[in-house]
Order: sequence, then C-alpha cells, then structure tokens
Amino acid sequence: MTSPIVTAGRIVMYRGKYGFNTLRPAIVVCTVDTLDPRGVQTGEVSALSTDQHVHLQVFTPSEKGMFFEQNVPYWDGKIEEMPAGSWTWPMRA
Repeated sequence: MTSPIVTAGRIVMYRGKYGFNTLRPAIVVCTVDTLDPRGVQTGEVSALSTDQHVHLQVFTPSEKGMFFEQNVPYWDGKIEEMPAGSWTWPMRA
C-alpha cells in the first residue's frame, strides 16, 4: 500500500524535538507544491529539502496553543521508532 500524497491542509502527527518528544497533531501548512520561492529568497521561509519535507503548525495543549516547525522530514517506519522532529500519517483506528 502506498502512502497518501502530502498536501497543504492535511492533518499529520509530529514527534516533538524537545522535552518528552510527545506525538502531537499538526496541520501541513506548506509543501514543495505550495512553497512560495519569494519567501525563501527573502529568508522569511525555509526551503524544503525534499518533496516529503513539510512546514507544520503543531497543536499543543499549552496556553500558546500551537507552534511552527519548518522543513520537517517524513517518517515511514514504526511509530515507536519515530525520531524526534519528524512527521508521519495518523494511525488508523
């Protein structure tokens, strides 16, 4: 079975880089197809390393409610082995 194509607006799971490396829901805010090269040229937005890297808005239960992560790599392995700072598709119920 092939993975779905990542597109802006999709909900994914993100493994945090700090603290407890919690798995959190996130929304894809940018892919290689939606990245504005002018933003990269001016330094406002990071470039994406591959077509599987994305920019995310990560949801958190803290008071600030969310944070952004840029150029996040895709993880296609077991969720228990998912490295910090990567994204994957949500598990199916």
